Amino acid sequence: MKFGARILKTGIAITLALFIAQLCNSPSPSLAGISAVFAIQPSIYRSYRTILERAQGNVIGAIIAIIFGLYIGNDFILIGVASIICVALLMQFRLENTIGLAVVTLIIVMDSPGNDFLEIALIRFGTIMLGLLAAFIVNLFFLPPKYEVSLFQLIYNTNSEIVRWIKLNLRHAADFPLLKKDMEWMQKQLNQTRNLYGLYREERTFLKKNAISKGRKIAVYRQMLLCSQKGFELLKIQHRYENDYLQLPPDKQELIRQHIDYLTDKHEQLLLTYIDKVSIDLEYVESHLAQDPQDLMQLFLREMEETEKDEYEDMMDKYHLMRIIASIFAYQETIDYLEKLIHSFKLRHTAENQIDINVNED
Repeated sequence: MKFGARILKTGIAITLALFIAQLCNSPSPSLAGISAVFAIQPSIYRSYRTILERAQGNVIGAIIAIIFGLYIGNDFILIGVASIICVALLMQFRLENTIGLAVVTLIIVMDSPGNDFLEIALIRFGTIMLGLLAAFIVNLFFLPPKYEVSLFQLIYNTNSEIVRWIKLNLRHAADFPLLKKDMEWMQKQLNQTRNLYGLYREERTFLKKNAISKGRKIAVYRQMLLCSQKGFELLKIQHRYENDYLQLPPDKQELIRQHIDYLTDKHEQLLLTYIDKVSIDLEYVESHLAQDPQDLMQLFLREMEETEKDEYEDMMDKYHLMRIIASIFAYQETIDYLEKLIHSFKLRHTAENQIDINVNED
């Protein structure tokens, strides 16, 4: 069982909500605990956004409940009618995410005893709002997330696995059943990386200097994610058209292998450069030219010329070769741009762009 920070924060939020409700002498402190469960979010920004939306949804639910309770009635049929109206209004105001808690608030408020309906309804509504406040406090001060560290480590570990399989494929040493299983894992990792990148991008900074540095980092991480995706697509193309690759003459296979090896090595080096595990040679950066893709393009054009008079089935093999070379070009394009971003990040903004991340391989 995986015991994460969000599980711990949920328990703390429930405890704090119950404690605050008891301090306020609420007759139903459990309502605050229930409300806190709905409001726990994985990031401070989402927590802030959630408490605003939940508060609006709860106010709408409470107003409808009080109107029904005071002027129409609160039997079980009317509670259902009020719930329908509440959901319709929330959808109209684009507050779909608040429907669950808002309807719970409506039911709890409408179920208040008839003699002191308004007083009890307001107390219950206030108790629910205390739960939202407690959850926000926990999100703000307890176990603040370090999404940048988790994001880079996830990118690095996923990319290492992708690169490992690319190189094994190039040397015809891949175990296909195991590769197929691992490719499913890689796809899940990439999806998880996108979600984590979204959380990191949403996090707000309070100082202008930090905001500028954060903006640069967001651009770098976005390109890192794109490079991993292009590497994964190259691996899939390799796997799909391996037989076409093996039909090429040995010297042409070697040309493709050398080019892909260069790109994967460069990709790994750039990731380590970002976390200062590899230093940047200023003279090298200024004079360095990316691997020239012209050799690959000439290889493809020669293959097409040699098969101009071949049958249609043979032409399909050259189409597959085109897919392989196109995926290599796409991978190289993203790697070259990542190189520009990282070198600019490291060389021009050294003072405020310190990176303190270690690589933890699984």
